[in-house]
Amino acid sequence: MQRRLVILTNETEAVIQTYFDASYEGSKEKMLQVFHPAAHIYGHRPDGTLSVTPRNAFAERVGTPRPDRPSYPRQDQILSIDFTGEHAAVARVSLRVGNTLYTDVLTFLRFDGEWSIIAKAYSGVAVE
Repeated sequence: MQRRLVILTNETEAVIQTYFDASYEGSKEKMLQVFHPAAHIYGHRPDGTLSVTPRNAFAERVGTPRPDRPSYPRQDQILSIDFTGEHAAVARVSLRVGNTLYTDVLTFLRFDGEWSIIAKAYSGVAVE
Protein backbone atom coordinates (compact mmCIF):
# COMPACT_ATOMS: atom_id res chain seq x y z
CA MET A 1 0.00 0.00 0.00
CA GLN A 2 2.90 2.38 0.68
CA ARG A 3 3.98 2.34 -3.00
CA ARG A 4 0.39 2.93 -4.08
CA LEU A 5 0.09 5.89 -1.70
CA VAL A 6 3.22 7.45 -3.21
CA ILE A 7 1.73 7.13 -6.70
CA LEU A 8 -1.58 8.64 -5.59
CA THR A 9 0.25 11.47 -3.83
CA ASN A 10 2.34 12.22 -6.94
CA GLU A 11 -0.80 12.28 -9.08
CA THR A 12 -2.65 14.69 -6.80
CA GLU A 13 0.44 16.87 -6.36
CA ALA A 14 0.62 17.23 -10.16
CA VAL A 15 -2.99 18.48 -10.25
CA ILE A 16 -2.25 20.90 -7.40
CA GLN A 17 0.82 22.23 -9.23
CA THR A 18 -1.31 22.90 -12.30
CA TYR A 19 -3.83 24.65 -10.01
CA PHE A 20 -1.02 26.82 -8.57
CA ASP A 21 0.20 27.64 -12.11
CA ALA A 22 -3.33 28.49 -13.25
CA SER A 23 -3.84 30.78 -10.26
CA TYR A 24 -0.56 32.63 -10.74
CA GLU A 25 -0.78 32.86 -14.53
CA GLY A 26 -4.49 33.62 -14.66
CA SER A 27 -5.14 30.65 -16.94
CA LYS A 28 -8.78 29.81 -17.57
CA GLU A 29 -7.74 26.74 -19.57
CA LYS A 30 -5.65 25.28 -16.74
CA MET A 31 -8.44 25.91 -14.21
CA LEU A 32 -10.89 24.05 -16.43
CA GLN A 33 -8.35 21.23 -16.64
CA VAL A 34 -8.03 20.69 -12.87
CA PHE A 35 -11.65 21.20 -11.77
CA HIS A 36 -14.32 18.60 -12.49
CA PRO A 37 -17.19 20.01 -14.60
CA ALA A 38 -19.54 19.63 -11.60
CA ALA A 39 -17.14 21.41 -9.20
CA HIS A 40 -18.09 24.40 -7.07
CA ILE A 41 -15.99 26.91 -5.15
CA TYR A 42 -17.16 28.03 -1.69
CA GLY A 43 -16.10 31.07 0.32
CA HIS A 44 -17.22 34.17 2.22
CA ARG A 45 -18.40 37.39 0.65
CA PRO A 46 -17.29 40.63 2.35
CA ASP A 47 -20.71 40.81 4.05
CA GLY A 48 -20.17 37.36 5.58
CA THR A 49 -22.64 35.49 3.38
CA LEU A 50 -21.82 32.31 1.47
CA SER A 51 -20.35 32.61 -2.00
CA VAL A 52 -20.93 29.59 -4.27
CA THR A 53 -19.32 29.73 -7.70
CA PRO A 54 -19.60 27.02 -10.37
CA ARG A 55 -16.37 25.86 -12.00
CA ASN A 56 -16.89 27.64 -15.35
CA ALA A 57 -17.66 31.00 -13.74
CA PHE A 58 -14.62 30.61 -11.46
CA ALA A 59 -12.36 29.79 -14.43
CA GLU A 60 -13.68 32.85 -16.27
CA ARG A 61 -12.92 35.06 -13.26
CA VAL A 62 -9.39 33.63 -12.93
CA GLY A 63 -8.83 34.16 -16.66
CA THR A 64 -9.84 37.82 -16.53
CA PRO A 65 -6.71 39.99 -16.93
CA ARG A 66 -5.55 41.65 -13.69
CA PRO A 67 -3.32 44.71 -13.60
CA ASP A 68 -1.10 43.18 -10.87
CA ARG A 69 -0.53 39.88 -12.65
CA PRO A 70 2.09 38.59 -12.21
CA SER A 71 3.90 41.44 -10.47
CA TYR A 72 3.34 39.98 -7.01
CA PRO A 73 5.73 37.31 -5.67
CA ARG A 74 4.70 33.72 -6.19
CA GLN A 75 3.86 31.96 -2.94
CA ASP A 76 2.29 28.53 -3.03
CA GLN A 77 2.63 25.50 -0.83
CA ILE A 78 0.98 22.13 -0.29
CA LEU A 79 0.28 21.96 3.44
CA SER A 80 -1.25 18.46 3.56
CA ILE A 81 -2.87 15.71 1.50
CA ASP A 82 -5.07 13.06 3.09
CA PHE A 83 -6.57 10.09 1.27
CA THR A 84 -9.85 8.53 2.28
CA GLY A 85 -9.34 5.69 -0.19
CA GLU A 86 -7.95 5.22 -3.68
CA HIS A 87 -10.54 7.53 -5.23
CA ALA A 88 -10.92 10.42 -2.77
CA ALA A 89 -8.54 12.89 -1.17
CA VAL A 90 -8.48 16.24 0.59
CA ALA A 91 -5.61 18.72 0.28
CA ARG A 92 -4.94 21.89 2.21
CA VAL A 93 -2.88 24.41 0.26
CA SER A 94 -1.71 27.99 0.61
CA LEU A 95 -1.26 30.41 -2.29
CA ARG A 96 -0.99 34.09 -2.98
CA VAL A 97 -3.12 35.85 -5.56
CA GLY A 98 -2.52 39.58 -5.76
CA ASN A 99 -2.50 41.00 -2.24
CA THR A 100 -4.36 38.07 -0.69
CA LEU A 101 -2.87 34.93 0.84
CA TYR A 102 -5.43 32.14 0.56
CA THR A 103 -5.76 28.86 2.39
CA ASP A 104 -7.76 26.45 0.26
CA VAL A 105 -9.26 23.09 1.11
CA LEU A 106 -9.45 21.10 -2.12
CA THR A 107 -11.58 17.95 -2.31
CA PHE A 108 -10.49 15.49 -4.98
CA LEU A 109 -12.26 12.58 -6.63
CA ARG A 110 -10.67 10.15 -9.07
CA PHE A 111 -12.70 9.38 -12.19
CA ASP A 112 -11.44 7.00 -14.89
CA GLY A 113 -7.94 7.11 -13.39
CA GLU A 114 -7.75 10.93 -13.37
CA TRP A 115 -7.87 13.19 -10.29
CA SER A 116 -10.13 16.24 -10.40
CA ILE A 117 -10.96 18.89 -7.84
CA ILE A 118 -14.66 18.50 -7.11
CA ALA A 119 -14.92 21.24 -4.45
CA LYS A 120 -12.86 24.11 -3.10
CA ALA A 121 -13.44 26.02 0.14
CA TYR A 122 -11.23 29.03 0.74
CA SER A 123 -10.41 31.85 3.10
CA GLY A 124 -7.95 34.66 2.61
CA VAL A 125 -6.05 37.35 4.47
CA ALA A 126 -4.59 40.56 3.07
CA VAL A 127 -0.80 40.72 2.62
CA GLU A 128 1.56 43.38 1.35
